[in-house]
Amino acid sequence: MENRERFDLERVSREEHRLIAPCGIYCGACDLFLGRSREHAKELSRIMKGFNMIDVGPPIMRVEQEKIREFIEILDNWSRGEKCPGCWEGVCWESSGTTACLVRECTKKQGFLTCAECEKMPCHEHHGDEVIESPQAGAWLQIVTKRYSGWNIDNLRRIREIGYRRFIDEMEKKVKSGFLTSDVIGSEMILSEFRKRRKVKLPEGE
Repeated sequence: MENRERFDLERVSREEHRLIAPCGIYCGACDLFLGRSREHAKELSRIMKGFNMIDVGPPIMRVEQEKIREFIEILDNWSRGEKCPGCWEGVCWESSGTTACLVRECTKKQGFLTCAECEKMPCHEHHGDEVIESPQAGAWLQIVTKRYSGWNIDNLRRIREIGYRRFIDEMEKKVKSGFLTSDVIGSEMILSEFRKRRKVKLPEGE
């Protein structure tokens, strides 16, 4: 009850819960959640096929036919994908039937919506770089934090300041203004490196 009052959870609907990931990512600003790029990919593929770009593309774009064909195939594959339902309703990463997102499992076990409600947040800062080898939730939080350039932690701190209701309202205004999570994701190959270290195999299409 204390957390519900402190974080203004009573004013957040169950449907809105899926807008916020346990680690602090705002799923409501993620293109995988919104599905816009899949629609754009479908439309671009239609246009390129309509122009028979494989035929006329090489002299216009100075690109080999095979590369144009591969690009259209990529667009088609991306357009056929489904929208992500959000971290609470879907599975971020799954391997051999085991949910890999330990941050979600940790918050779920404690009855929290996000790590903002936890006294140990951000738990990954209690360790050094070796935390990446740890099977604990802190290792996953560190991965996310590096990938999102610390934005998720800023979100968790903001939730602590103003509660979930005002945080969601703030984020929705930013999304309407054009903000997407891709604006804060770094260029480092963080997940690729992590998979090499832990030998984690992600499903096709991730």
